[in-house]
Amino acid sequence: MNNKVIKILQIFIIYLIGVSSVQAKPLLSPYPKAKLDNSVTLAGEETQLMTKFDPNAEKSKQFEFTKFIGDTAHYAYEIKNVASLKVTKNYENALQDAGFNVIYRCSLSECNSGKYNNGKLISEKTSYFKAYSYYKKPHYIFATKGGDELKAAISLFVGQDENKTRVLLTSVDIKDIETGLISADFNAFKKQNDTKTTKPPRKDKGGSSDHPLISRYPSSYIEDYKQVDYEEFSIPIGIADKKTKKLPTLDVTGDLTQITYVVKNVSTLKIYHNYLSALVKEGFETIFSCQKSRCGYRPTVQKLGDAISISQVYNYWHQPRYNVMKSTFDGQTTYVAFFIGNFEGDSRIQLLVMRTEPLITGLIETNSDKVLEQLKQKGKASIYGVLFHYDKAVIKPESKQSLDVIAQVLEKNKKLSLYVVGHTDDKGSAEYNLDLSKRRANAVVKTLIADYGIAKTRLIPQGVGPYSPAATNKNELGRELNRRVELVERLSDAN
Repeated sequence: MNNKVIKILQIFIIYLIGVSSVQAKPLLSPYPKAKLDNSVTLAGEETQLMTKFDPNAEKSKQFEFTKFIGDTAHYAYEIKNVASLKVTKNYENALQDAGFNVIYRCSLSECNSGKYNNGKLISEKTSYFKAYSYYKKPHYIFATKGGDELKAAISLFVGQDENKTRVLLTSVDIKDIETGLISADFNAFKKQNDTKTTKPPRKDKGGSSDHPLISRYPSSYIEDYKQVDYEEFSIPIGIADKKTKKLPTLDVTGDLTQITYVVKNVSTLKIYHNYLSALVKEGFETIFSCQKSRCGYRPTVQKLGDAISISQVYNYWHQPRYNVMKSTFDGQTTYVAFFIGNFEGDSRIQLLVMRTEPLITGLIETNSDKVLEQLKQKGKASIYGVLFHYDKAVIKPESKQSLDVIAQVLEKNKKLSLYVVGHTDDKGSAEYNLDLSKRRANAVVKTLIADYGIAKTRLIPQGVGPYSPAATNKNELGRELNRRVELVERLSDAN
């Protein structure tokens, strides 16, 4: 090979990257006659590159990694009849000519894991693609460019098997993740629900449309779609238990929409950040979230994704990210869950939106005359407007109107004495709910005495927990009916 060809190999080809596009070509030119075996490009990915390897250290301390965020490209090449050393030297020279700083390099025995006596472990830990049997005579390079403000990072593994050499290259164009690509808007509920966004690159599933609350990620298309009015659904709010394999869930009743989107060449991280930022700006709060290994591994991750998808996730479980969010607006609570997984560069978004019915009011209107009528006819009346902080016996400020009504009832009928009875749904243990209902009833009585001047002798608090339901506990509507304060007429000692 003449010097001219060698010089060409040392030329480093850097391609400018657009605002929202991924590297269109390799950051490093391929070795001459190298066969491109596989490639994946991802916009806005979080990539972990190996920065050091010590085969003599404890197993848990052998590897050091650094995470980089930016547009990432992974390549796998195969080269015939060229030694791994020669290929590596050419890549290293090209990097230096382009102003890269080689931070770490290992070769041959320095890359040996001890266990395998070759570069198998190094290739597994450092590469997006598999080295297969090409891990002999290993070489590894980690390099960066940009000094204190890094602009790019490179990870390169080169291995050999007989007369074939395999190159596994990862390059990161370091940049902040672009957000603002997705928008959320509660006001859209007041508009027509069939409003379409810009035309996608591939035809959406027939009859489908974006949910009015949240726009799609740019360049995505709808692969699957389902919409049901007033449905019951169990939204996962945790990963599956290792022993029971069951997912902890939140049971919700409301209008259900499920959409599966597909996006090409965009990382799950970038998509996740855009959905998250759009919903946070609209006042949503996270109930549960997990990313990557915190979501578990393949069976657990797939179970999580399948739980909110229309059909199974299949291979789209890599780089998983899952989030459940909640917001209450105009008396309605909306839940949004999204699971994002990747497969060979394509990301699939499983989006679920549930909009509950308005909070139940008017069952017993906050009107003292109607409450008195109920007490006269049935000897009891249910009050649904006394609200408590979750899992506590602390009354919320918005309960004042209902407390005013109870005080008015006692004021209008001076001879009336009441049992103030707390009720719960059947979620959780009966013993715990019984104690909680007693504490909540006691909190109501204390407030009526302290804030309204009601005589202590006219009120007796009691709690019955889940033992006297007003409706079924099998759905959210029934459970909401069961969570109540009940006024029960009590015969006074004078009677």
